[in-house]
Amino acid sequence: MPDCPFANLPEKEKGRWGTGLTAEDMPKCVWVRPELVAQIEYLEWTEGEHLRHSKFAGLRIDKDARHITKEHEGEA
Repeated sequence: MPDCPFANLPEKEKGRWGTGLTAEDMPKCVWVRPELVAQIEYLEWTEGEHLRHSKFAGLRIDKDARHITKEHEGEA
């Protein structure tokens, strides 16, 4: 997959901890098709559309990776 599949990339600058995918980093990326769906627990979404205090909670075998979208508060 040669093109970035995400609407919110690249970032304008590196984040507080040196992370964040900038335009300069994009040519180094190799995009893959999703096959697994992870359940992620988190405290909140930031204004910059990042998860705050996130942790892996398991894999979801009941959902198809091709149909995953951002869930809003109260959805599961």
